[in-house]
Amino acid sequence: MNKVLMAALLVSASAPLYATEIDDLVQSSQDIRNTFAFGIQTIAGGEAYAMDGQIAATMAKDGHITSDQQNAYNAAVAAVAAATYSYDPGSDVYFEQQSQQAMDVVSQMIDTYVEAAQQIIMVAEVNERAVDAQSAPDQREAMELQEFMAANDVTLQDEEISAYNDALSNTEQAIQVAAAYMAVANDEGLLQQANDMAFDLRVTYEEAASVFFDLATQAVWVSFNDGETIQGLQVGNYFVDAQQVLNRGETEEFFISSPEGGCWFGYSTEEREQCLAGQGITYEP
Repeated sequence: MNKVLMAALLVSASAPLYATEIDDLVQSSQDIRNTFAFGIQTIAGGEAYAMDGQIAATMAKDGHITSDQQNAYNAAVAAVAAATYSYDPGSDVYFEQQSQQAMDVVSQMIDTYVEAAQQIIMVAEVNERAVDAQSAPDQREAMELQEFMAANDVTLQDEEISAYNDALSNTEQAIQVAAAYMAVANDEGLLQQANDMAFDLRVTYEEAASVFFDLATQAVWVSFNDGETIQGLQVGNYFVDAQQVLNRGETEEFFISSPEGGCWFGYSTEEREQCLAGQGITYEP
């Protein structure tokens, strides 16, 4: 057996035994289009020659659509109409990515907040020293407080207050956005709803133009096609109240290791390290 024949047999053996219904529709409709094109060319060419007084050959019959073509096309149309097609819009991957990106923003906002809080930490230091002076048996603590205030910038300027307040609000907003995306990413029902809505629009989340969390509607909104189509995913049942937030925050490392966490003022570096270690936190100056 020669190599060309062997290759042809291998290709034939590896090809699908049956074309899909889409393949059949493409083939049958293209066959009719080819015949249709022949008919158009026949008329166009014949008309052009007629203007010159020249008679076209009898050829229209070759452009007739046959019953075999009709039957093949109609059968392919019926098969496609009866078939079930689907695809994965990819909401799970999309919202996992969005939640991780949003958490990265939270980290950046927290860094900005910590930087903006430095002068507020100075206020806390003044308060600690003032409380000591208040309860002292004499005025030596008050004198030390005066010396500390003279040696350090302890006043608050308008821009420092503004920077702190903005950083706190911006961090809160970033946390809410990340939480909303995380809620969707971890909720199978919301992911299915997201997929269903995208499926109805015949889009995938790779084609998403924008996403945002709207606090007023308590929903995550995704737009497709340059914002022409919008869909919302309700996350209202994932809200927790202020007291829950404060209670949870009191147990978190960010609070415990802060100036308000109880291991800051009046502690040497070693003592602070031991205080935090007792609560399972590694001290990082």
